[in-house]
Order: sequence, then structure tokens, then C-alpha cells
Amino acid sequence: MSEKIADFSLDGVSSTYTRNEEGQVVSYSNFKGEVSAYGGVYGTLKVVENFKEATATKGTCSWIGEALNEDGTRIFGEGEGTWEQTAPDHNYKIVMEGQESSGRKTRSEGVLIIGESRYVGSVYTRD
Repeated sequence: MSEKIADFSLDGVSSTYTRNEEGQVVSYSNFKGEVSAYGGVYGTLKVVENFKEATATKGTCSWIGEALNEDGTRIFGEGEGTWEQTAPDHNYKIVMEGQESSGRKTRSEGVLIIGESRYVGSVYTRD
């Protein structure tokens, strides 16, 4: 049974694009924000796409980040999952499963809103 850990709303800070050894486009989008269960959250969303498939409407993605907890501690969090373009154009549904450095397993569901440079959603525990 999963429980909601927190809702999140993270602001986009910057994006970087590069190519990997296979010639794919690798984008890194950096986010930050305050999340009730975690405190200050900073992280990077990574998306890998084929250069000649810029019109793709779905693919894979990953997340790595850290939370600066209000009690002075910090934790890392990571996840892997999928993105899928949704209406209106340039909004992307993102679903990932991962874990925190504390060992807790997580699932996140959210939407990347490119026009507002925001990533919003919820994080849940998972078995």
C-alpha cells in the first residue's frame, strides 16, 4: 500500500543539452523548490532522445537530487521512468520509481510544464 509523502512544485532553473557517444541528445533540466516533507529540494531531470526523432511524444527519463531537511540533515533521491507529451503542447507527464538514500522506495507522478518552467506533482511510498 502506498502513501502520499508530499506534493511538489519545483521551479526550472536552467537546462543544458549535449550529445552522448551514440549521438543521442541528452538534456539536463535543473529544478529547485520547497517541499513540505523534505525542505529545500534541488534536482536534475535527464532525458535522452534520438537526434533524428525530435518529434517523439514519449521516452525515458531519470532524476537525481537532494533535499536539505529542516532538521539539518540531507538525503539524496533518484528515480527512473517515462515521459509522455500531453495536451496542451509541450506539457509532459512524468512517472518514475526510485528510492531515497535512506532506503525508502518512492514513486512520483507529475507534469513538466515547459511554458511555465515548472515541474509539479506528488511523491508516494511504494513497496
